[in-house]
Amino acid sequence: MEIYLTISDDVIPNELMLRFHSLEWMMGYVLFLAFITLAIARFARAGIYQSLVVANGKFQGVVSFVRETMPLGKPSSLLLLLNYALSAGAICYLYVQGNHKIQLSNNVLVFILPISLLIWNLACFQLTRWLTGTSGVFDEPITLKIIGSQFLGLIYFFCAVLWLFISGQETMFAQLVLILFFAESAFRVVKSINLVLKRGVSWYYIILYFCTLEILPLLMVYFALTRNFN
Repeated sequence: MEIYLTISDDVIPNELMLRFHSLEWMMGYVLFLAFITLAIARFARAGIYQSLVVANGKFQGVVSFVRETMPLGKPSSLLLLLNYALSAGAICYLYVQGNHKIQLSNNVLVFILPISLLIWNLACFQLTRWLTGTSGVFDEPITLKIIGSQFLGLIYFFCAVLWLFISGQETMFAQLVLILFFAESAFRVVKSINLVLKRGVSWYYIILYFCTLEILPLLMVYFALTRNFN
């Protein structure tokens, strides 16, 4: 009996070890918050996800459709933008954590990247609208940008969950996310060009828009990341 009650000194540690919060736990908290955000958005406006899918597929009457079914200033739409910031930030964080060639002072800073790109695009639209005085021309592109980000945020949420729980497939998920991003961007740009051309906008301004609002931000992000490569 004494043999079973006796505990060797080697089994008992000399001091308590610090608790370690792994990447999985941190991402779990972020994605759980994103899930709560999506649930509240669904509760605030029934059918918002069906409306989001339909709005992203429309070529005509996007602004009026969004205004009637999912107004951008309502809490449900704002919650979808919050989900975009959380889910896209989680994707960026998972990628940076899995890529040892990227050395950042604080990997949490990548959460700022998706929302910064969105704010940059919207700010440039507003600045161009103010400089040119043609406010109505930019209604459709701005709406398409916002609902496109909301739609990507929804897809990124599921990608981040799968990325978190399926180990060893980091490259596949990174490629999938990039394909989805460029596919949504290309589809949105085509629709925006088609809409503004019908309003009589010159090709010169369209090329200027494409270079400054679509290509320039991506180049800035690329050079910022490659500067930290080993």
